[in-house]
Amino acid sequence: MMLFVDILSITLILGGGFFCLATAIGLVRFRGTIDRMHASTKPQTLGLTMTILGAVLHIFANGGGGVTVNGDLGMMVLIVLFALTTSPIVGNRLGHVAQKEGLIDRDALSRDDESEPRF
Repeated sequence: MMLFVDILSITLILGGGFFCLATAIGLVRFRGTIDRMHASTKPQTLGLTMTILGAVLHIFANGGGGVTVNGDLGMMVLIVLFALTTSPIVGNRLGHVAQKEGLIDRDALSRDDESEPRF
């Protein structure tokens, strides 16, 4: 059972590292504002969540349970919650600012909600 949990935690940590690397590559390679926003919010949040989940599994599997370890686990949970709540908000605000400043290529959009009438 310990071997399975260790393999699972290593897989989660490596998968999270892959998503963080994909985020970095996407920020460098993508040209448009919308593309870069997508690359910076979606895989980065998933990568961070997977990495911290793998670390938490590893700590629980190896019998960590002291006061400092429990404090560290609480901090990891708070980091994930902070990332999950702020990343979509920041992406939304960046999109609005980019649209107001005219940094978005409207021809490249498959759907433009700003040009459609509101009720």
